[in-house]
Amino acid sequence: MKTMEVKCWNAYISYFYSFKNFYIQNKNDQQIIQDIATSLQYLENEGSMLVSVMPGDLIAAKYENDGLWYRAKILNIEENAYTVQFIDYGNSELSSNLKTLPEKVACHHAMAYHCMLDDVEHEEYVITTVNDIYDIIFDFLGSIEVIVTFLNNEETYLVSMKWDDRCIKILVNNIISYGITPKTYETLKAIDQSGAKMVGNFIYAQSINEFYVETEDSKEIQNKIEYILENETVWEPLTEYKIGKMAIAKSITDNRWYRVRLLMIHNEGECTCYFIDYGVQDKCSEFYEAVGYLKTAPPFIKLCSLHIPTISENKKLFECVSKSFTDEMEQYKQNKMILTVIKTGEPTVVELIVDDFNVAKLIKPIPVIVFNAIHLNILTVQVNCPSRRAVMDELSTIKTLNPVEEPKYCKMYGALVNDHWYRAELKNKFKGSMDIMLVDMGCRVVNVEQLFELPKHLENVKYLTLRCSLGLDEKYFSVFKLKEICNIKTEFMMVVIESNNIDGHLIRLFLNDEDVAIIIKKD
Repeated sequence: MKTMEVKCWNAYISYFYSFKNFYIQNKNDQQIIQDIATSLQYLENEGSMLVSVMPGDLIAAKYENDGLWYRAKILNIEENAYTVQFIDYGNSELSSNLKTLPEKVACHHAMAYHCMLDDVEHEEYVITTVNDIYDIIFDFLGSIEVIVTFLNNEETYLVSMKWDDRCIKILVNNIISYGITPKTYETLKAIDQSGAKMVGNFIYAQSINEFYVETEDSKEIQNKIEYILENETVWEPLTEYKIGKMAIAKSITDNRWYRVRLLMIHNEGECTCYFIDYGVQDKCSEFYEAVGYLKTAPPFIKLCSLHIPTISENKKLFECVSKSFTDEMEQYKQNKMILTVIKTGEPTVVELIVDDFNVAKLIKPIPVIVFNAIHLNILTVQVNCPSRRAVMDELSTIKTLNPVEEPKYCKMYGALVNDHWYRAELKNKFKGSMDIMLVDMGCRVVNVEQLFELPKHLENVKYLTLRCSLGLDEKYFSVFKLKEICNIKTEFMMVVIESNNIDGHLIRLFLNDEDVAIIIKKD
């Protein structure tokens, strides 16, 4: 068994059976692989046919598809036929043309590494049930260079994989959901220029990686497309039905004509299609070629993915941020937004600015301290921003502050509580004492006899305290376990799933990248 020495490679997929069963070659091994293959071709004229072999033996075998010799391992023997695996590529076949492997090439380790992709159950199901999609994926993966990240250290290796700086899963789902084949993807990349800015409106979002916007230029494009579809009378029938093929088709739902890409071809003369200009799927009939402007015009709604470079690789955290995004964007449907193209293609990776706020910064996980966890769905969280930490650090070094004789409401003061200085606001006055709110401690209320003047630069440092809910059922999750992990030193990462200023924001908390819901689940 080979041991991994590095965690990330530039690689080629040497043979693909499925997402759970494929082989890669390290790009750095290509010269050795070529040298081995070249030296083995001299065996063609040598009389070194094997007499006796056993399963597990390394030999040279002729690959019938190209008539060339490669290193191979005997997997099985049945009469005069041998099942062999080509150890530098990964594929297996029956062969009866074997020779002894020269010592000078036998010493190299196998150059093909057996891998499986992480989290591809849905994609695996689709490609094993739809042959046309499998063929597209097979041809595509066999022709590209990928970046492979190893998630474990022994074969079969669990890996994630990128191409063109995008997760392979995104590209596969582009084919499955939108009919965007690799060829189409390259064409779509030319529509927008990286760095281009445009003004638009949000339409709807499925996730952070799939949302739709309408730009100011869209209306003109839409009018022109719809005019052609409604007034053109002569169409050229579609002769080639392939997944990803662009066409003009009639919707079975409303009998109107649309620009589509074919997703699934049915025997009854119908196809499941992706409606290019509307971002939905439906069945269509009566297919014609897309030509001229109908073929070259960009969609009049734009499929986008949010540029959020600081997001964790943690799948659960990413799902929460995605939910936060869809909730946040519903509030901005009527607002104009500025889109900046970060990466072309489809989806177009964009930066979004709404009301002068960068949306990626609005939804990213926030460091918080949890106070007053009296219930799973009644907690107070304090945003633990750098300014709060700086205030707390400075207050810890202060020895004395000047007392204030007549403190006022809505003004920031210093308070000494259990020999520690805190920032405080006056809440209620009593004879000889007062209730104050410790603004950097979850707005906890305590009673003191005296307040003190703060250094001026500490008075105006903002704080943010939120009423929140985990949205969990106490039948299955423990308040006691939650209280155990909540203290003034424990920092969580918080994602706001749904904003609710009245009953409390619905949130998810993560501690050291682990979902708190899992930590506090009852046994």
